[in-house]
Amino acid sequence: MPDDDHRFSGPRPHPEQIDLAAIKTDLEFAIDQILRLHTQLARTALGIIFSTAVITTLLGWCFLAR
Repeated sequence: MPDDDHRFSGPRPHPEQIDLAAIKTDLEFAIDQILRLHTQLARTALGIIFSTAVITTLLGWCFLAR
């Protein structure tokens, strides 16, 4: 079958019909979402690390006080 590689691609718009501003806006939105997710995951990881450190320190003090 000829052109098997391109059988799923639809017709391409002419270059003057491509809305570059919309593409840029979509990319900026996606990048913002990824950065926000990264920040949220980092904050969660630091919270877990800090909480674990506090719990282990308190348990250590309790066991040493006995």
